[in-house]
Amino acid sequence: MIALFPKQLKAQENPPIPINVEVNTAQFLNFGSFAVDNGVGTVTVDSDGTRTWTGDVKLLNTGTTVSPALFDVYANPGTLVNIMHDSQFTLNGTSGQTLTLEINSYSTGKTFITTAASEIPNPVYVGGTLNIGPLSANGAGNYSGFFTLTFIQE
Repeated sequence: MIALFPKQLKAQENPPIPINVEVNTAQFLNFGSFAVDNGVGTVTVDSDGTRTWTGDVKLLNTGTTVSPALFDVYANPGTLVNIMHDSQFTLNGTSGQTLTLEINSYSTGKTFITTAASEIPNPVYVGGTLNIGPLSANGAGNYSGFFTLTFIQE
């Protein structure tokens, strides 16, 4: 007589339904105060809040506080999220001139997996680089604008 025993099969359970991703802006990206002579340069604020420069830029320690942007991402633990955005954004100055902003620094990377419980935020710090022309092209004043990030649940 031959006895057959059923094999036990195991599989990964389905994720909780629905899979919702909610993102809230908790802090804005701020490059602080700086000055430019007649050359060109950049000012960068990394996702960790470190501010650096290149070229003919002088960083000033007056005015507003330097900070990366902070986004609170709420999702089920284990959700794969991909950050998408345009390559450049335009900031408008009070004197009618513009600066170009590139978003290029992420505390989580552009693709990450959420780890916190769904009611606890997964913090995502985002930094960028301002490309600055000579004083004649980028005069003194305040520059402001916005950038759009899309958080895609994969």
